[in-house]
Amino acid sequence: MKYRILALDVDGTLVGPDNVVTGGIIEAAALADQAGIGICLATGRSYSETIGIWEQLGLDRTRQPMILIGGALVSETDSRRTLYHKPMDGETASRFADALGAAGYCAMAIVDPWRYDVEYYLTAGGGLADAQRRWFSRMDVNVESVASLGDVLLGPEAPDVLRISAVVDEKDGPALAADLKEQFGDAINICSILAPNYDVWIVEAHAAGADKRTALQYVAQATRTPLSEVVAVGDDVNDISMIGSAGFGVAMPQAPPGVIEASDHTAAGGLAEFIRQLVDGQFDC
Repeated sequence: MKYRILALDVDGTLVGPDNVVTGGIIEAAALADQAGIGICLATGRSYSETIGIWEQLGLDRTRQPMILIGGALVSETDSRRTLYHKPMDGETASRFADALGAAGYCAMAIVDPWRYDVEYYLTAGGGLADAQRRWFSRMDVNVESVASLGDVLLGPEAPDVLRISAVVDEKDGPALAADLKEQFGDAINICSILAPNYDVWIVEAHAAGADKRTALQYVAQATRTPLSEVVAVGDDVNDISMIGSAGFGVAMPQAPPGVIEASDHTAAGGLAEFIRQLVDGQFDC
């Protein structure tokens, strides 16, 4: 078997809006597991938002850690213990949150729940989008509302913040992200993405160098797996770095053109069929 790790994006790749892994994907993942291909989830979600998806797969032979929060965090699946994290500078994170607030949006800061009692901090000002309310109502996460994220991120016991984000109007998303990139330059990694499960746009920022590619490199190195033996599958622009660094990069058919162009293959028949083809060795040459 040429490939040893299969990195899978979650939303839009592994699950749809119902957060359910289909029976066909579960069966295909089991075949990959039996063939010695370790499955690594790589997602923008936190641990609490992801572990239920992992448990649906029912895998325990070739268990890999999970890449979380867009690559800013790598955690063990069982213990949630943090193996790697790439936090933002507190002052820069606070300024980015203020910029989102000035644009009329409710900024969210996510921190490492293995280290802290809270997972999300929300600014009390700004509009909390309905999609955010629905998400938090469905996920078992600890959320704390604060008057200003700066009060938390710049204090003497400030937690390491892994991402600042906000749900924004579709018409504002790309332009707002472009404006913020101009303001902050290379100090942080800013992008605007569509969250397919809720059909909303998110503008988010991570530390410079915090992305799925860097986290995937960490996972691969930990198991002494060269990236040439890694397959990565995704469906949005925040997957491009991971797809491009893997030995075999795969785009889902609904992915934007830029993702498909960065990939070696498009999973036209869906994820389950692709995994079966991978196990059968169709991409080993």
